[in-house]
Amino acid sequence: MNTIAVITGDIVGSASIKEANREFLITSLKKTFKEISKVVLNTSKSPFEIYRGDSFQAEIEKPEVSLLISLLIRAKIRSLMDANESKKRSAKRNWDARIAIGIGSLAFNAEKTIESDGQAFQFSGMLIDGMKKTDSRLKVHTPWEDVNSELEVSFSFADDVISQWSYFQAEAFYHYLLKDETQNSLAKIIHRSQPSARKRLVTGKVESIDKFLHRFTTLISSKL
Repeated sequence: MNTIAVITGDIVGSASIKEANREFLITSLKKTFKEISKVVLNTSKSPFEIYRGDSFQAEIEKPEVSLLISLLIRAKIRSLMDANESKKRSAKRNWDARIAIGIGSLAFNAEKTIESDGQAFQFSGMLIDGMKKTDSRLKVHTPWEDVNSELEVSFSFADDVISQWSYFQAEAFYHYLLKDETQNSLAKIIHRSQPSARKRLVTGKVESIDKFLHRFTTLISSKL
């Protein structure tokens, strides 16, 4: 039986976000899903579905890239801002998302992802429901207890780091993670000097994030 990843997420505090901003967030998310699908999954068709207005879900056939996709989504959302706010204010106030990654088997594949079922869907759903009662915004669960034990710790630390990203850091990390940009090319994309681009990555703990991603990819790939 194939092992897949299911990513389930929702916008944090969406009920308190102004209607115009919620529309802007969802429109931006749809564009982000398409960009991630093209670059990371090499497909023109996004696997993501948006439901209930502020929630999303996707079935990812390559579980080893599920964390990268999740980090990209959070980075993008944290890099968005209300058009009526200044960057100075937005640097201290970010929108964010809770994201739960479930890795496991697929029992039933429906035409709509949210109607499918299986181990991966159950894990992801269980996690996201529990996260709504806590401050956690990034979790994973797999069929392998040794993997769960290790990742529980590393995900907790990484979640704390990501939750501290400013608008500026999140913007830099999105482009850096999406295409593994060099600092010189990243600087051109975000219209800043190379030292400025580097500072945003370094203060956002880029070395730790890189190690975290590499370890996750290696660990999950070894189980497939």
